[in-house]
Amino acid sequence: MRSMNRIILILCAFSLLLPMCRSAKKADFAVTNGKIYTGDAEDSFAEAVAVIDGKIIAVGSNEVIQKHIGTATDVLDAHGYLVTPGFIDAHCHFEMGGESLAALSFRGVKSVEKIQEMVAKKIEELPEGSPIFGSQFDHTLFPGQKWPTKEDLDKASPKNPVVIHRVDGHSVWVNSVTLKQSDISRETPNPFGGEIVKDLKTGEPTGILKEAAEELIKVEKPREGLTPEKNIRRAIEHAAKIGVTGIQTSATLDEFDIFRKLDGEGELSLRIYGWLPIDEIDKYIQKGVRQSAGNDKVKVGFLKLFVDGTISSSTALLFSPFSDEADKSGLAQYDEKELYALVEKAHRNGFQVGMHAIGDKAIHWALNAVDLAQQKHGKKGLRHRIEHVSVLHPDDITRFNELDVVPSIQPTHCTTDLMYCEQRFGMERCKGAYAWKSLLDAGAVLAFGSDWPVEPLDPMRGLYSCVTRKSIDFGIPEGGWFPEQRLTMAEAIKYFTYGSAYASHEEDRKGSIEKGKMADMVILSKDLFTIEPEEILKTKVIYTILGGKIVYKVM
Repeated sequence: MRSMNRIILILCAFSLLLPMCRSAKKADFAVTNGKIYTGDAEDSFAEAVAVIDGKIIAVGSNEVIQKHIGTATDVLDAHGYLVTPGFIDAHCHFEMGGESLAALSFRGVKSVEKIQEMVAKKIEELPEGSPIFGSQFDHTLFPGQKWPTKEDLDKASPKNPVVIHRVDGHSVWVNSVTLKQSDISRETPNPFGGEIVKDLKTGEPTGILKEAAEELIKVEKPREGLTPEKNIRRAIEHAAKIGVTGIQTSATLDEFDIFRKLDGEGELSLRIYGWLPIDEIDKYIQKGVRQSAGNDKVKVGFLKLFVDGTISSSTALLFSPFSDEADKSGLAQYDEKELYALVEKAHRNGFQVGMHAIGDKAIHWALNAVDLAQQKHGKKGLRHRIEHVSVLHPDDITRFNELDVVPSIQPTHCTTDLMYCEQRFGMERCKGAYAWKSLLDAGAVLAFGSDWPVEPLDPMRGLYSCVTRKSIDFGIPEGGWFPEQRLTMAEAIKYFTYGSAYASHEEDRKGSIEKGKMADMVILSKDLFTIEPEEILKTKVIYTILGGKIVYKVM
């Protein structure tokens, strides 16, 4: 009996020592000597962080973290530079963005003549009759903000079909060859949710196709060098260079396979939360596709739908007509009751829904859809989202918090659109445009992104837009557009990190530099908290770290 008691005492002592043995394990990675903005609830700063197996085990002073550093620890000296959580883009089109890095782009081009010159030059490089595809033209940069016509493209390309997507992706500009090959004429009716813009005098198509009318185009895009996998690989490399460690992106089931393949090959240097089109919900239910299925690198996200279009294409759904186009108040992409039924179906089956809604009426419908679904089935913790949230009716601001709906916002849209917003909506409605601070004060949790390739992926542009509300290209207006809606730098970073993680139900795992979370961090060339706002746009990424592994560094 005495011998048995001794054995029990020894075993008990050993069991007490086990936690001490575990805690004695040294970090495999650490960052020291940094100005670390943790993004925690107190917006605190630290000097160093220690990591084991991709997870943060300690955050604090250099002295505290030194206890976790051993001879085998990979130590990165930050040399006093600012360290932030890795940026998570809450709304982008990743594969399309990768394609835009290699395709013909007209971003920032300020005249039709320049586009004609670029198209003509591209034709010289291709066989006769080859289609020309381009993107990111912006007619609001042209003199008089006039829409271009098919005749403008015909001058540069009388024989080759030309298809150029507008920067917002909701309109295309085509030439006469494309219209002919697509059987689009004055007799062609507008499809539901779309518009074939026609000359008021002749009734002939002008060459501008909006929203669902884009689907009438029969010219096929050449894929050489622009396959989905090549586009995604190109986009991954680009994201690492600018500190993006996570994205929430449109994705097909085939693109999910590519992401998983790259993850298996060790070539996926960011985390994916991919959304799927809601129109195929029955197929997802039948195949057993579930919300948040996957792992920490690749997960199934929400189901996406479009309630309306965009401001610049005059297709955003409004309660009252556009101030400068009294005959237009937008294009609904669903019948109102059909929209409500679709959201209810997704909610009932446990899917988070993300609704593209830009106009005040579209946002109102989206909130109604969530409200009705919750009345039938309860909130279910799904955190439905409204993507863009551009022009809000004042009465709907408090509903986001009440319904636990996430406003998924792209701050650079504000600083691009401010150049023509007052013309489109009038001053009174603009008080509810990009109302970030009002939403925060009403208790909403924001999620920030870029809408790449509509806007560049670079988070610095978004941060600049948040704290200044000034045009990136022109630096106006002085003091910012509706400056009461500006955010602090801490708020701006928080909603590009924690807020985006919250939107994907992952705030307990990423989005801040705290013990137990994944070690996704960025080291920047400038201190965003002390520099002048103009310097934000000049700030570069020195290191991008994913799960305690360096995935990019300045050479």
